Amino acid sequence: MSEEDKSSKTEEPSERKLEKAREQGQVPKSREVNNFFMLMGIIIALAFTLPAMLADLMNIMGGILTHAATQTDGGLGRNGFAEKAVYEMVISTLPSMGLLLLFAIAGGFVQTGPLVAYEAIKPKLSRISLLKGFGRLFGLKSVVEFLKSLAKMVVIGVVSAVVFYSYKVQMAQTTDYSIMGSVLLSQEILIQILLGVLAIAALLAIMDYLYQRFEFMKEQRMSRQELKDEFKDTQGDPFVKNRQRQLRMERARQRMMQEVPKAQVVVTNPTHFAVALGYDRDNDAAPKVLAKGADHVAQKIREIARENGVPLVEDPPLARALYAMVEINDEVPLELYEAVAQVISYIFAMGQGQKQAYKPKTLSEDVQKKIATP
Repeated sequence: MSEEDKSSKTEEPSERKLEKAREQGQVPKSREVNNFFMLMGIIIALAFTLPAMLADLMNIMGGILTHAATQTDGGLGRNGFAEKAVYEMVISTLPSMGLLLLFAIAGGFVQTGPLVAYEAIKPKLSRISLLKGFGRLFGLKSVVEFLKSLAKMVVIGVVSAVVFYSYKVQMAQTTDYSIMGSVLLSQEILIQILLGVLAIAALLAIMDYLYQRFEFMKEQRMSRQELKDEFKDTQGDPFVKNRQRQLRMERARQRMMQEVPKAQVVVTNPTHFAVALGYDRDNDAAPKVLAKGADHVAQKIREIARENGVPLVEDPPLARALYAMVEINDEVPLELYEAVAQVISYIFAMGQGQKQAYKPKTLSEDVQKKIATP
């Protein structure tokens, strides 16, 4: 990647970018964390399984030496003792090997969680490059890794020297110890050395993991254009979304217009607002708003109402209130009951041949505040 490309990648990676990287096996990983877990596994194996394993091995070797003279075929036959001894040695070392394998798996699991990346194991010819190989061999990361290894060797040397010095008296008396006593002393010294190294390894693992995560997030940074392209891929083109929204609104408006002929009355402003009300005495607890609109939509509602013989009632305050306070297919709220009831009564009276002038009812102050224009 060129410097220009790097400089343009100023934005933090998106969740989708990180998910795609994880699918390809690209996650922040630290070797030091794996080393820490392996070292912990070695210490536990030394503390709990080594004595028993050594006792088994000593018994096996003693048995081999004891029966060596009786094996006419050198002990390598089908029933030879040496063959059984090898089998028993393998069995005795299995707990330690299993423990180390468990900790090796744990070192990777705590960093990445459950991860199966098939892309990472697919063979790719692009990975075979002598130039890139030399670049990795003599690059900055290789130098850093070399310095880290050198530092770890120095730490191990210093810790070993300190521990050996603290056990100098016991080590001078090893000639008086039995074989198992010498083994146990060696085990104790080795565990002390490893515990000292483990403390340093824990600090190094934390620092290295944080550094690897920082470098990983830095490498995954995105440019503004990449974020825009990703947004288009995941959320869709804004122009297409806007068109889809317009189509949904048009379809909803068409369905609304189909309800206007079913209305008992259309309350108008008379030009800016129109609200179609439906009311079935037998089934509805209160009148419902079947359709509503402003300006050209209101004009269309009035046209459909006239074509279908739906009466229009001019009541500007009530039309504004219904338009502002009631959604389509919702019942009229309690504070508008009285005004709407007057309109419905007026329509029913007209249907019975009673001719009377309609007088808009004064709305309450609370309703007037709700529909007041700022």
